[in-house]
Amino acid sequence: MPIVDFPTYQDPVTGKEIPIASQARGSIAKTRTYQMTTVTIDGDMQHRRRVQQQKAYHAPVQPNTQAQLDERADFADGVAAWKILSPEEKEAWNSLARLEYESRGDNPGTYKARSGHNLFMSDYRLSP
Repeated sequence: MPIVDFPTYQDPVTGKEIPIASQARGSIAKTRTYQMTTVTIDGDMQHRRRVQQQKAYHAPVQPNTQAQLDERADFADGVAAWKILSPEEKEAWNSLARLEYESRGDNPGTYKARSGHNLFMSDYRLSP
């Protein structure tokens, strides 16, 4: 990805390069993608700087392999199963998630809290 000092956007009508924000990020009109990154100068980690990079937009590929379709269908089945639970059953899953969070052990900083829905989906996906 080339490094740019001033990001620009190509006007679709005139084709002229129009300057945009000094720190653009993300994709613009599916033509260009910008990102900020850190690079080293002369290979020395003490000489680093933040730079803006620009590249042509790349459309994401959706190959839709059979394995992907199977995973998506399984996930959709889990979501449908969650939706038909009664409010009491959902509250039971939420309580279990709270209990799991409260008993997170010796290193609580590494534990990410989950909702009852997350816990249910995990259990649903792992069950045969």
